[in-house]
Amino acid sequence: MRSTIICGLAILAGVSLGACIPYSVGSTARTVPAGEHTRASTAFVIPNGFEAKGDTTAATMPGLDTELRYGIDDRSDFGVRVPSWSGVVVNYKHRVDAKPAAAAADTGVAVAVMAGGGFVNWGQHAEGELSLIVSAREDRRAVPYGGLRVVQVVPLSSDVPSDRPTAGGFLGLRLGGRDAGVTPEIGIYYDHSALGIRRSDLIIVPSITFRGDFLSSLFH
Repeated sequence: MRSTIICGLAILAGVSLGACIPYSVGSTARTVPAGEHTRASTAFVIPNGFEAKGDTTAATMPGLDTELRYGIDDRSDFGVRVPSWSGVVVNYKHRVDAKPAAAAADTGVAVAVMAGGGFVNWGQHAEGELSLIVSAREDRRAVPYGGLRVVQVVPLSSDVPSDRPTAGGFLGLRLGGRDAGVTPEIGIYYDHSALGIRRSDLIIVPSITFRGDFLSSLFH
């Protein structure tokens, strides 16, 4: 009975604050080509995302984000993300490395900065985010990437709790092509719970991002 109650509270807590934050990045440093677009869905979990004080029972907190990205020019794109169906975040990604003029020559390490903001937690919080992304050459079927990420939410009414910044790093591996594939990722973040639903401020967030027809991309 107690486990059932805790699972229910975990779901409510995730909807109210924690799992509505877009933790995962799910993409490399390279941007979508100008005039093109991609779509992606990211499923993630926070193990022990809800832990009752004085109790050994813990529950996993799930999340599901969807995102569309549109290419602006040869160095930048923007994305529209819906985090856990409870908000909207718009972000802008810009490459800061010395990108070759010819796409065929772009086989080195790519570095990008991605900044964004929007509304999360059913409009209860404004959200701002900043990420630094570094990824390997992309003329391969497996592309490793990683970086640093900071997310801050700000309450929009006096009865909504304030929160500290969420900050940490992430590592991922894009399998398949740019337009279709699957991307496992793991992030480690400092994430203080404003609602006191966790004993630890350190969370590990495994995720997997699906782009287009990823099964076809893996075998062709």
